[in-house]
Amino acid sequence: MSNTIKYLVRVENLITLPDIYLAVKEIVEDPDASLIELANVISYDPAISAKVLKVANSSFYGQISEIDTINRAVSLLGTKTVHDTVLAISVSNSFKSISELDYDVSTFWQNSIMRAVVAKCCAKEMKIPEPDRLFTLGLLSDIGHMIMSICTPKLMKQVLQQHRKTGYPLYLYERSSFNFDAGELGADLLESWAIPNNIVSGIRYQNCPEFADEYKQEAAIIYCAGRLHPDEREFPNMLDFEVLKQLSMGYLDFDHIRTEAGSLYDEALSLFPTSQLKEAV
Repeated sequence: MSNTIKYLVRVENLITLPDIYLAVKEIVEDPDASLIELANVISYDPAISAKVLKVANSSFYGQISEIDTINRAVSLLGTKTVHDTVLAISVSNSFKSISELDYDVSTFWQNSIMRAVVAKCCAKEMKIPEPDRLFTLGLLSDIGHMIMSICTPKLMKQVLQQHRKTGYPLYLYERSSFNFDAGELGADLLESWAIPNNIVSGIRYQNCPEFADEYKQEAAIIYCAGRLHPDEREFPNMLDFEVLKQLSMGYLDFDHIRTEAGSLYDEALSLFPTSQLKEAV
């Protein structure tokens, strides 16, 4: 964390996670807590309550019947999905506080939502239980780039120009210029917030999933999600299939994953509308 510390200090002076997330996290991690307690905490925050109800009623999460109470929403979604939903909302809302800076938050979250749906589609293709948890992991996976662009915009612009000019992986230029990459920075930030380790590890090793000590599968999915954007045409061969073979992922139908992600994108965008973020930038 020593290389990223000055960036973390800068960001922590700009944003904090809200109390509602901290309360939800505490209940989810308490083995003696009940779903009713979780529902009661969420009910104290009208904005979060409305979002959880919207998620519960969304076909994106497979619901077909109307859910009209927080108790039912929590019961049907389960504690992990509720936790991840509140986390995603909390982080995206927290970054509204950087609106005074010259950064396109709206476009960033649009791209992050696409990463999230690709991650979910990869998980479904691999028949991973609870593939929706990979959605949140994908949604948060690129936060490091936002921080780098906010803290050192000129250097980040130069790094992006080098990447676009050559087509070589962006993280290699980041490590050369910053002494870390966006995955490491994002992971260090989330770790400082005590975010669950499966999310932190998946983000930290997204550029080198074969080196992850644990949660290797999560890291591998985010590795793919960052390289399978359905609209990406400039560098179509960014996937290292030797790495995918090491991770037993060489069999995946990536064309199908791209197509399915494209069909899910609008639904996901309605759950985390960037129009709200546009008002903040």
